[in-house]
Amino acid sequence: MHETNCIVCGSKTKTVYDPQIIVDYDVCEECGFIYKQKKHHLPHNEEEKRYLRHDNTFENKAYVNMFRDMIEEFVEYLYIKRKILDFGSGPTPVLKKLLTDMNYDVHDYDIFYNRNDEYKENKYQLIVSTEVVEHFSDPIKEFKHLVDLLEDGGYLLISTYFRKMNDEQFLVWWYRRDITHVAFYNMKTFEYLAKELNLEIVKHNKKNTLLFRKK
Repeated sequence: MHETNCIVCGSKTKTVYDPQIIVDYDVCEECGFIYKQKKHHLPHNEEEKRYLRHDNTFENKAYVNMFRDMIEEFVEYLYIKRKILDFGSGPTPVLKKLLTDMNYDVHDYDIFYNRNDEYKENKYQLIVSTEVVEHFSDPIKEFKHLVDLLEDGGYLLISTYFRKMNDEQFLVWWYRRDITHVAFYNMKTFEYLAKELNLEIVKHNKKNTLLFRKK
């Protein structure tokens, strides 16, 4: 029998089996986090091939408009004056271009498409990570890395679909079908991360976007 502790909060988990896509998940009822067991994670090169299928370009108007809406709702009112990091910018850094055109000072990094470790040399007033955290194989470590890059009082803006359903509904949720997605969060998870990493939740849209502030 598979027994493990939650990789976010350390509590005991239960195993939930998905017969449709033949995957086991570790489900934490304490912090709400769901983790695809590591035996189901894609090798690094296979994960990259999967991303190449995405149409994350300026030609995809829906993709561009998603960023425009996010900037309007979550970024503009912060009056950011210093550096911004687009963490996980993808093959076409659409967000960076939109923000740069608005006269923000934007840096970007992507583990596949812009692996430039110079981003670690800066501190940022805002870090934006869009459709990235669901790929984190070690969320506490990777969230802590982002928080360490923030100025005191800086902001971390993440976009990932929130899990708002029970186990049975999760097993038919479209978002878990992307084979590169390994980490699924709900509001309890975000609240735990905020407490653990000295953050506060500033606002969210109850769906897929959440803004933290570093205390």
